[in-house]
Order: sequence, then structure tokens, then C-alpha cells
Amino acid sequence: MLNVYCIPGMGVNERLFRNLNLDNCNIHHIKWVTPTKNESLPDYAKRLSNQIDDTQPFVLVGVSFGGMCSVEIAKQLKPIKTFIISSNKFHSELPLKLSFWRVLPIYRLFRDGFYKNAVVVAKKQFGIVTKEQMINFRKMLNEAPENYYSRAVHCIVKWKNESRPENLIHIHGTADLVLPLRKLKGCDYTIKGGTHFMIINKAEEVNKIVNMELKGL
Repeated sequence: MLNVYCIPGMGVNERLFRNLNLDNCNIHHIKWVTPTKNESLPDYAKRLSNQIDDTQPFVLVGVSFGGMCSVEIAKQLKPIKTFIISSNKFHSELPLKLSFWRVLPIYRLFRDGFYKNAVVVAKKQFGIVTKEQMINFRKMLNEAPENYYSRAVHCIVKWKNESRPENLIHIHGTADLVLPLRKLKGCDYTIKGGTHFMIINKAEEVNKIVNMELKGL
């Protein structure tokens, strides 16, 4: 069976993939560790990749920040395929406000609690539509390593990548308000009405695409 390594969105964990159903695959979940101070995204991704057995063929599936990490891992380890979902493959696809943070790094002033509360306030923007989803999402956020959030944001803000790894498949939702579709430089599959949370809310469509791409591997 094919090994598939899943990397969730910023601060959340393997429960984000609870609706992911892949045929004939062994699914493994990458665990977050806190980035070191001023660590670059390529260096951070390299540390995360220590959880991958690259002596065997494998596939990456990354969501949001996990997708950006997957891009960098794919450049280093050459998986069979890399799927990024609700994510970006180039730094130029990131929202404009992050360019402002490169100049004025106010994100360094905020502690973990700020980022957790920001998701609650912006739940509709993320596509979280039910109370149960918000409760579960908040639980995942609370389980992130200490001092994780501002350092992870630093990795994104300072990320510079315009190189697309081989065999990368980009899946994005038309209703993603966190990382808007209009900013992307091409996308392999779009899911109509898919939000930033579509790995949960549109899982059936995501599963169909990934299983189709993996068929025969």
C-alpha cells in the first residue's frame, strides 16, 4: 500500500483529515513542532520531513500552511505526487497583508492566544459553519505546541518561493476567503463553493480528485 503523509493547517492536527478516505493507502500524520526563532520555511519543512520514511515511495497531502510546507518538502524529497489543498504554491500567491508584515513585522507582538481567538472571530471567513465544527477546531488549535503561532506566521511572511515541484496537484475552493482563488497562478482543480475548510465540508469532492490522481500508482 502507498504511504501518504498528511500535513494539516496551521496549529491544527490530524483530526482535520477525519473525512479523508483514500483507496489502498497507509495514511500517516505529520506532527507540528514549534519553529525555531527566525527559522525559514524551507528549514522548518526539512525538520518536519524527518517524520517521513523516504526509503519507500510516498505521497504528500498538505492543507493551507501544511500545503506550503509540502511544497518545500517536495523540493527536497521528491514524492511521487504532492497535493496541496486550500493553499499556495508560490509566495506571490499570498494575501497582500503579508507583504505589509514583511516590512512591519507586528505579528511578532502577538502571543498564541491572539491567533487562536482570531480564528474564532473570523470563523465565517474560514468556512466554519456549525457550532460543532468551531468547538472541534478550537480544541485542535489549543493542542498546538507552545509559541508555535507567531513563529509559524514568520515562516509564511518570509517565505520566498517561485519554484513549482514536479508532480504537484493544487486543489482550491472558489469560495476560499483566506487564500483567495483569484490570487493563484493557475490551479489544477477547483471545487465550486469550497471554502478554506473544504477538507471537512467538501471532503467527498476532495477524495474523488485525490483518488483519481492516485489510481494506478
